[in-house]
Amino acid sequence: MASQLFSQTIQATILSATSNILAQALSAYRANQTLHLNPTPILKFAFYTLLNTPPNCLWQAYLEDTFPTQPPAPPTPKATEKPHTPAHKPQPINLANVAKKLALDQTISAAVNTVLFLAFMGYINASGAAAMDNASAEVRNKFWPIMLDGYKLWPLFSVVSFMWIPVEKRVLAGSLVGVLWGIYLSLLAEA
Repeated sequence: MASQLFSQTIQATILSATSNILAQALSAYRANQTLHLNPTPILKFAFYTLLNTPPNCLWQAYLEDTFPTQPPAPPTPKATEKPHTPAHKPQPINLANVAKKLALDQTISAAVNTVLFLAFMGYINASGAAAMDNASAEVRNKFWPIMLDGYKLWPLFSVVSFMWIPVEKRVLAGSLVGVLWGIYLSLLAEA
């Protein structure tokens, strides 16, 4: 589990840095300027992702353990017993559990992740005594716009993820989709 968590964290961090690089390239293109990468926001996004990915991996594992998408397979019959069903038959998807995971992920997790992101970026982008005030202002001013924009993307991804992506690949898959989301957040963090 630890090596898998480490691997997912490194992959997500690389993808987060990539999204910020792409956001900087997009900003330069829109302003008709030559691209000069600023390493500071790249490092800020990478550092945030480095801190944020392990708890999100554990959250996804918790959701799957608590509300499994597919019930555990029945035990395989002993060699002396005749099997009633083939051992390779896939288990049905438990739509009620998918709905529960979706509800928890799109309320609790989305809100916590949004607050943490905004507070982190607000704090790290300010200096001295103004850092806490800036973090608080970022959360107050940008929480609902980000949440509402997020609801245009993340619920659909979450349904697909919960139904067809293995739990150990969900954060990485989310990070891949998150490259586009990260571009949006990078451009928003510039504003």
